[in-house]
Amino acid sequence: MRVWLTAAVALVSLGITGAAMSQDVVAERRAGLRGLGQGMEAVAQAVQSRGDTRALVPRIEAMSAFIATLPTLVPTASLTPPQPQGTQPGQTRALAAIEADRAGFQTRATNMVTAFAALKTAAESGTIPADLLRSTGGTCGACHQQFRAR
Repeated sequence: MRVWLTAAVALVSLGITGAAMSQDVVAERRAGLRGLGQGMEAVAQAVQSRGDTRALVPRIEAMSAFIATLPTLVPTASLTPPQPQGTQPGQTRALAAIEADRAGFQTRATNMVTAFAALKTAAESGTIPADLLRSTGGTCGACHQQFRAR
């Protein structure tokens, strides 16, 4: 009886730890994606104002580093379902389709890192062409279409 009770307590504590870990991952992913959006807005403003883009290089590097880690920030337990859909704490817009197509999700993340490398090269030159910004946004949006709820 004592062994069963110990095993039950261990399973319950693992479930609680898993849920807490899932919430931490959702918060980390949400913060990173928010930073990514803000970074893209900063790049867009620089492109629209035809300003010098060299100061954006560290920001683009940070966005690329985040995207490279994104596939590890989407464990199965953090997907919709089982997480309720939305933008409030404990909710997520990451779809369960990620789990069904991990390879496709990884490919899109890799494509985004490649797009950021081109964006960084252009930023280092001092000017980012509007077409490059649009194509980078399109690469980002390709992931949204399949793996993110609206």
